[in-house]
Amino acid sequence: MELKLTAEKRIETGKGAARKARERGEVPAVMYGLGDPPVSLLIKKEDLSDALGSKAGSNVLLDLQVVDGKNKDSHLVMIKELQRHPFKEKLLHVDFLKVARDTKVSMRVPISITGEEESEGLKAGGTLQHNLWDVEIECLPGEVPDHIFIDIAAAEIGDHLTVSDLKPPDGVTVLTEPGDVVLTILAPRLIVEEEEEEGLEAKEEGAPAEEIPEGATGEGGEEG
Repeated sequence: MELKLTAEKRIETGKGAARKARERGEVPAVMYGLGDPPVSLLIKKEDLSDALGSKAGSNVLLDLQVVDGKNKDSHLVMIKELQRHPFKEKLLHVDFLKVARDTKVSMRVPISITGEEESEGLKAGGTLQHNLWDVEIECLPGEVPDHIFIDIAAAEIGDHLTVSDLKPPDGVTVLTEPGDVVLTILAPRLIVEEEEEEGLEAKEEGAPAEEIPEGATGEGGEEG
């Protein structure tokens, strides 16, 4: 998917200028890549939000129109890094990477789970534990997927699914280590707790009775 986005060349830089730009509803940005020097930009928050809201999300391929006074240049870019406010729904800064259609790029892509309804482990009461939420991939700019899928339909309790179990589209190479664990099907917590309680009760029942010293009497008694 390819979308058009307009940006304005930014003259004033620094934290103060960036803060004022955000107050005006603009997002500071920088564009770099293909051996060219970095260029500071400003983008309307609404336009950037619309692009991010597309099906491709942050991996959308963009035809970026950079306005510099009366001049306008077109650049093919992708979002390399997106900074958000940690607590507020607010975009702080975006890095655009200039790309060529015939040159592969490396990007991070989120992992999406399929087969949850058919999963043997989940049907048996197991729960999912996520270890990895995205992976590094390499492909042509126009072939970057919005997600890479992992199927858990056949996964049973105790199974570990790794990067090697991912199903990337044709033309996409996963760069993350194949042995890295993506998720695990954990045993039901209730069963584990019951087993622990039963083990504790059995231990208490098998404990030897407290020995009474020879010649001792019951409470308040005297020796005979």
